[in-house]
Amino acid sequence: MKENTNILTIITWGVLLAAVSVLLNDMREFDFNQFEKFQNWARTADKSENWFTSKNAIEWSYYIISAALFFWRGYLIYGFSYFLSILKEIENGNYFSDKNICYFKKIGNIFIWYTVNVLVLRFLLALIGESTFNFFNELKAEFTFLIPAGLAFYILAEIFKRGKEVEEDNELTI
Repeated sequence: MKENTNILTIITWGVLLAAVSVLLNDMREFDFNQFEKFQNWARTADKSENWFTSKNAIEWSYYIISAALFFWRGYLIYGFSYFLSILKEIENGNYFSDKNICYFKKIGNIFIWYTVNVLVLRFLLALIGESTFNFFNELKAEFTFLIPAGLAFYILAEIFKRGKEVEEDNELTI
């Protein structure tokens, strides 16, 4: 079993490193130089124009939403890091530990929150005109498996909780 957990740990580290490198590359490609022109936006803004509909506000909202998308992608990667903790507990022989139950719930929670929040943020990006949004295409794209996977991790947490109770009952009867 230790050999299998070592292989899974190596695979998990590979996935995490690949995901982090993709996130960092996307952040590098993002045009952060646009923030320089926002520094003096108060001087260049048209005072008679409504701020909420101004070009500056729309550009700011685009950058804020993009930063939020980067945050949620990082949070999803953080959720994947819980797999390492689960594998460590399994390697130590603690299959039904409270930590594993907690980790499965956290992973499920992160998957679901990521999916919901990214859908909302992409919808907001479409509202300000920086992208197109089709709910069903977005749902098909990368989110098809995240909500079911999140629910599956909640179910796994419940199964492990019941398994822990059965394990404790068996220890008492012996």
